[in-house]
Amino acid sequence: MSTTATQLDQRQLRDVFGLYPSGVVAVAGKVEGQKVGIAASSFTSVSIDPPLVSFSIAKVSNTWPALRRSAGLGISVLADHHDVICRQLAGPADRRFDGLPVEVAEDGAVLLTEGLATLRTRIHSEIEAGDHLIVLLEVVEVTTNPEREPLIFHRSGFKRLHRDDLDPSELDGRINGAPVPKS
Repeated sequence: MSTTATQLDQRQLRDVFGLYPSGVVAVAGKVEGQKVGIAASSFTSVSIDPPLVSFSIAKVSNTWPALRRSAGLGISVLADHHDVICRQLAGPADRRFDGLPVEVAEDGAVLLTEGLATLRTRIHSEIEAGDHLIVLLEVVEVTTNPEREPLIFHRSGFKRLHRDDLDPSELDGRINGAPVPKS
């Protein structure tokens, strides 16, 4: 089914956007002694030099005005067993970090200790984009935990990656001309 821009409605756009699977991250910092954070599925890499990543947040967010005051922001790439944690991070602000294993860096970045990767970042810039802000973050430190698998957000629900259906003989094993390590 095809529609024109004048016929689009928000539900239809959400459904179409939901067809594209994405990873999920926690974005968190410590502000005035309190841990503040959100879950975001709009996280993406932007640049290697300088090292930049981004995520998008609704302009009407009640959390972003507080979170943006943290000198450092932690990005935790959620693992496939973090679906409950992701729901908790989207819940009531005063209970988002109850019982969660976190580390707080000197700059206030809050990092979940069981994720696939963590990135300590600081705000580089914000760009207005419709009803959202695109937040560019400069990466200052990374850690990885590569033996875990990512949490995937697809069609408004959480999923896990399954590689069992892929036939390695049909793949050429290269991305951007470089060999891909076998898992």
